[in-house]
Amino acid sequence: MINTKKESKEFFLPDFCQVQSVFFVILIAELLAVVFTLLNFTPQGSLWQLLGVYSISIQLVCLFSTASLCLIRPYLARFEDWVAGLMGLLVIVIITLLFNIIVIKYYWLQSIDLANKEQSYFIIQNLFISGLIGAALLRYFYLQAQYRKQLLAESSARLQALQARIRPHFLFNSMNVIASLTRIDPEKAEAAIEDLSDLFRASLNVKEDLIPFSQELKNGMRYLAIEQLRLGQRLKIEEKIDHDSLDVLVPPLTIQPLLENAVYHGIQCLPEGGVVVVQSAVDKHNLVITITNPVVEGKTIESQRKKGNGMALDNIRERLQVIYNGKAQFHCDQSNGCFQVTMLIPCRRD
Repeated sequence: MINTKKESKEFFLPDFCQVQSVFFVILIAELLAVVFTLLNFTPQGSLWQLLGVYSISIQLVCLFSTASLCLIRPYLARFEDWVAGLMGLLVIVIITLLFNIIVIKYYWLQSIDLANKEQSYFIIQNLFISGLIGAALLRYFYLQAQYRKQLLAESSARLQALQARIRPHFLFNSMNVIASLTRIDPEKAEAAIEDLSDLFRASLNVKEDLIPFSQELKNGMRYLAIEQLRLGQRLKIEEKIDHDSLDVLVPPLTIQPLLENAVYHGIQCLPEGGVVVVQSAVDKHNLVITITNPVVEGKTIESQRKKGNGMALDNIRERLQVIYNGKAQFHCDQSNGCFQVTMLIPCRRD
């Protein structure tokens, strides 16, 4: 039943030590307090007093349960999901039982007597309710984790498809350029072959989920070096790279598809060519990557999407959303004849 290979990040139970998780629990607890207050309110009683009692009671049980699950989460993560779920539910029920005993002894000022029908009904009812709600929440967390795994699997499949796909005309153009260089400049032809082989090797490597930005940038520059042989002086490259950003981990094939779009939907469409600017900087806890390229006047983002440019953009946006759980940002902007893509990626380092 114990799975020693399961990592904490793959565990279905959320990290209740985080502020967001605690806030979620407090919100759910207060909603439950309102529901129980409305169900048990009588015209003879005080609505606010009843709400206060339910709020304090439910909040205390939920917060102590949350604190307990926070402490034992690393231990629970060692077990299979169904075993960990049962143990988590048992923790919630035990805390509810202890709280009921405290209420009877110190609030009702009665000694514990299970033969007392009022006490027995009070304890059984609360244990049943807490167990039912706890089971529902644990089931929700489990389904949410399964859904996230499905998204990760889909993202991985799309990444593999992206890694396996390098535009056929790019390959043919590169081979034609290399063939023409073999006679007039063998050294450049050899360098182009090495860049092309390294680029294909990187595109077929699916073993790593995250790689250093320096490696991803190097792959992107290899791509631009090959395109520069084809486009000549029409393609200019400007790098503004912050040294602190080089060891930040990023998803593979994040830069190359954007550079490919910059060339095929920007530089190649302009008779005079233009400059592709690649910038990176570390802003607080994020790596900020910006890629800028000129575009034909009147050529909007929407028109580029219709021609296929949006596929790579949407793919990268979805991958960042899944990998970083909504903490990464990706947006495009077009103004003054320039198309700019900006990514904010949370900093992770080896």
